[in-house]
Amino acid sequence: MWQLLKIELFKIFRKPRTYISFGAIAAMVLIVQVALKFDGRSYVEFILGSLQESLEIPFDKILNGYFICFVILNLLLIHIPLLIALVAGDAVAGEANMGTLRLLVTKPVSRTQLMLAKFLATTVYTAMLLAWMAFLSFLLSVLIFGTNDMIVARND
Repeated sequence: MWQLLKIELFKIFRKPRTYISFGAIAAMVLIVQVALKFDGRSYVEFILGSLQESLEIPFDKILNGYFICFVILNLLLIHIPLLIALVAGDAVAGEANMGTLRLLVTKPVSRTQLMLAKFLATTVYTAMLLAWMAFLSFLLSVLIFGTNDMIVARND
């Protein structure tokens, strides 16, 4: 089973299509960072509304690296299924299209093991993509916005 997982991971990371998702995440994180750097005041005013007047918190104290990282992770989480579908769909449909899936099924490996290996490889890819998004958004947020006191936002 481990050998099948290694083979599936090798097949996933051999294709350039895999790295498109990592590049897309990096581009989206950078775009949101730049947008919040130049137009963050209107975003903060929208979120806080009349609460900002009663708190009298300086604008540069609200937009810190931790808050921006929180915003980015919530904004970009909706794009992850689309980026994963590119790779997960290619794991089965791409092999069926190329004709290599029939060759794999003739080997002494059960179909269940084969599909489980593909599922586990896609799960590893998903974990790596989420870790990349979290690492990149945190690192860039702290570098661009710094680390001031953290504001706690609570949804009731």
